[in-house]
Amino acid sequence: MCGIAGIVRAAGLQTQDRVCVTHMEHLLQHRGPDGAGRFTDCCCALSQTRLAIVGPASLPLPLRSPDGRYVIVYNGEVYNYPELRQELQLDTPFALVTDTDVVLAAYLKWGSDAPKRFNGMFAFFIWDALQQSGFAACDPLGTKPFFYACDAGRLAFASEAGALVESGAVRFSPNGQAIAESLIAPYFSSVTALPFAGMERLRPGHRLHVRDGRVSVDAYFRFTHQRSEPQESDPQNVDGFVEQLANGVEKAAAACLRADAPVGVFLSGGVDSSFLTAAAQRHSGRPLRAWTIAYEGEQTVDYARSLIVKSADRDFAIKVAADHGCAHSLVTVDDARYEEALLRTLRTNDLICAWEQEISQQLLAQAAATQVKAVLVGDAADETHFGYSFLLDPGRIDSPRRVIDFFGAAPLRHGFLDDPAAYFTCKYRRFAEERGYGWTTVCEQRLAMSCLIHHLWLTRLMHNGDIHLMAHSLEGRVPFGDARLLALAQRLPQELGYRDGVEKWHLRRAAERFLDPAIAWRPKSALTKNLRANAILHRHFAQAWHRSGALLEPYVDSDAVERLAVGEAPQTEQETGICFRLLAVMSWFERFESVERSYGATQ
Repeated sequence: MCGIAGIVRAAGLQTQDRVCVTHMEHLLQHRGPDGAGRFTDCCCALSQTRLAIVGPASLPLPLRSPDGRYVIVYNGEVYNYPELRQELQLDTPFALVTDTDVVLAAYLKWGSDAPKRFNGMFAFFIWDALQQSGFAACDPLGTKPFFYACDAGRLAFASEAGALVESGAVRFSPNGQAIAESLIAPYFSSVTALPFAGMERLRPGHRLHVRDGRVSVDAYFRFTHQRSEPQESDPQNVDGFVEQLANGVEKAAAACLRADAPVGVFLSGGVDSSFLTAAAQRHSGRPLRAWTIAYEGEQTVDYARSLIVKSADRDFAIKVAADHGCAHSLVTVDDARYEEALLRTLRTNDLICAWEQEISQQLLAQAAATQVKAVLVGDAADETHFGYSFLLDPGRIDSPRRVIDFFGAAPLRHGFLDDPAAYFTCKYRRFAEERGYGWTTVCEQRLAMSCLIHHLWLTRLMHNGDIHLMAHSLEGRVPFGDARLLALAQRLPQELGYRDGVEKWHLRRAAERFLDPAIAWRPKSALTKNLRANAILHRHFAQAWHRSGALLEPYVDSDAVERLAVGEAPQTEQETGICFRLLAVMSWFERFESVERSYGATQ
């Protein structure tokens, strides 16, 4: 796991380009504290920091081909690199020691089709010093990030959007519609448009070419749920599919344990993380380290009133860990520790925090990073295997507007968008339609909503996991992003995903081969958050509003936000969520406006 950055300028690098790349290396050091290095030629400057998980602790960075023509900066893990190494070694003139070597060798053999052969999570850039051209790609789920900006014959890129801005490679300019999306529909935000104007994200399953100052981007992978309903009702077919899925999860978990450094797991006690924990423990060779978050006073919470967190994780996780012999740690959080983590989380997420659960990710990462360098996480199971129970309700899937109304929207300034909820509803409907999904029948609506969940919601989840774990130099590994499991998920018909009125029915059947049925069929609950923190969140929101509210005036209804700020702490989860979003946007503005002021003062 690493941090990568670079600038390519067709007309020749300027002094400031080299300065920016060096600065980005320092800004990305938390992503790779075990080593760093740079490459520069007349038109390209590259930098990489390294978190040593696979291969020797000390490696020359960036990696170059023996003839010096090709240079790669690489972030991620390709789990099938041993198999690819066997296929490549006869044609490769250099030692294939790590998966980085294998990725470069694969590109030299197969060119831009090489990413189709990788099973893992990755973002990389390869520079051809002879042709003065570059190639980049990211994995099918966008688990590993690649942000870039193109202007005037120059390409600048980095693993974190914030590094591009804080280094001066990209000037800070907010994208108003993306800011509005963070306030109206944060769970879908910062995917099709980033809050930084003039900056892009290399989308999941996409690759980029740059030559002579021109950049082109295309897709090599697209996730699609099948629209037909094959004859899966035959019990023999169902059992066969479930068996394939159980084997696939076990193989994916085993592959994610490949490392030369300790690997653990985040265990919530839900079916996804429990399934991974049980499968990984079979292949671990020693008690698998597992972490679960527990908030002080959670036993007094009325979970029946919660929007998506339906139970505490503690007791379920303790049972799973005991059943499978894991080395289990509870991350117990009181109000003081929560408050400190809240502020750290707000500062960390350079694309604006979307969920309060991100605070839980920060706390888990901080605890786990003291003992391991990587953890397995259950992300992507719900988003690829029909895991959201609300999709079973016809009254909540006929329009994306239902999701917006369910979570509540922050008050935007009149005239900024005529009808913000309607605007984003139209945007999301069109997004699904452009990918071939309609909104006429219940079956079509469920697929259309699943399309939004996979392409928008999941991409947002992947970013949040990466940014918060890597803040603590911790790699998050996503077994449900395994290429074999994605292939199975794309074959999955709705009737198996939502059989008997239960979400992820087929995955639960597969999990029964590893888990107590009480865990395998536990009702879905989101990653827990501090449901008693409404007063803490409101206090920090009110302080930020009175300190920096002017930054939001172009976007929000100031009178409505003022009433929220001077009023009592909100009593509903919707209102608390709105306060959190407003606080998140203000924290983001405070971070990057200060950067812009500092650069302005030096000019």
